[in-house]
Amino acid sequence: MNILHLAVRNIRRRKGRTFLTILGVAMAIAVLFSLLSFSSGYERELSREMGSLGVHLLAVPKGCPYEAASLIIHGGVIPKYLSASDLAFAQEVEGVTIASPMLLQHLFVNATPHIVYGVHAADMLRIKPWWRVEGRLFGDDEMQVMVVGQGLAEKEDLVVGSVIPAFGPMKEPFTVIGILDRTGGQDDEFHFIPLAEAQRIFDKDGKISTIAIQVSDPSRIGVISTRLEEIPDIQVVTMAQVQGTIMNLVGSARVLLYSLITVAVIISAFGITNTLLMSVNERVREFGMMKAIGASASDIGILVLAETMIITAIGGIAGTLGSLAAIGIIEEFVRGAIPYAPAGCIITPDPVLIAGCIAFSLLLGLVCGLYPALRSAKMTPMEAIRSEFE
Repeated sequence: MNILHLAVRNIRRRKGRTFLTILGVAMAIAVLFSLLSFSSGYERELSREMGSLGVHLLAVPKGCPYEAASLIIHGGVIPKYLSASDLAFAQEVEGVTIASPMLLQHLFVNATPHIVYGVHAADMLRIKPWWRVEGRLFGDDEMQVMVVGQGLAEKEDLVVGSVIPAFGPMKEPFTVIGILDRTGGQDDEFHFIPLAEAQRIFDKDGKISTIAIQVSDPSRIGVISTRLEEIPDIQVVTMAQVQGTIMNLVGSARVLLYSLITVAVIISAFGITNTLLMSVNERVREFGMMKAIGASASDIGILVLAETMIITAIGGIAGTLGSLAAIGIIEEFVRGAIPYAPAGCIITPDPVLIAGCIAFSLLLGLVCGLYPALRSAKMTPMEAIRSEFE
């Protein structure tokens, strides 16, 4: 008896019911694949983005740890400020090699957010030596000049020499003198201007949002942090603390997403089992006749299991391919649901995960098909005869 041929023929006889079952499996596997891809991709991209910052510590105004996390990830604005005296103290602490001040402003133009960083360009090159610029960087005393990230330049059709008209609190036009090569991080979406110019146009004379700090010996970060926190208004945040804070914030949303996986799989499992039991009940005569002409109980059970696993395999492949096709849409949805999403791709195809999801769909078919297979295997020719007269 060619069990595979019979299984395919039986599936094709019940096209409507089979399609709905495959659809249920596909949706469950699509959710599973998307969220597991997110789980691995988010932490990987966050770690990469932490490394791309080029600093060991951030000194921020006391009482702003969550704003500091936002600052790190996508340029959020801290509502308090540090002073020039705070900067001077940080620069004198033993073991600090770079203490670079930054001023951030978050502007909206036609409901589109724009993040402006006021920085010392020379410090940025020391902190991020991998920066490459088309055009040039600015000097500390230049006015109305700007460097923009590659992503921002592409969105706004900016080239070296473009003039950005006055917008928001920026009452003067700025000339783009440099465009950063793509970094793959948050820098791709930012405006960079001289610190003194940022303080002037935003009326923040002498104020800074944060101090980016590099140390000569990373093993002394704890000692240096303690020394820096002797300043009453400073709170020092390490990159590990920032990453831990963000992952804790993401944790509650991740629990919700994993709950969705569980619910989707349970609903799919009930749907598969229910469909198979209905099929078995409708095929009592067929199974009885098969036994009457020589089919064994194991042949019947294997036939039902084969049908189940074919259905779930098709559903698993369809769900995985559907997720891959819609990966951009899914990523945008996840970014909206998860706080502090890194700039890079947080959902990326992983061959091992693809194979794992398809294997899981086969396991789902095996588990869900076990009881219907056992039930069908126990049927006798006499049950088939009785069913004819009921």
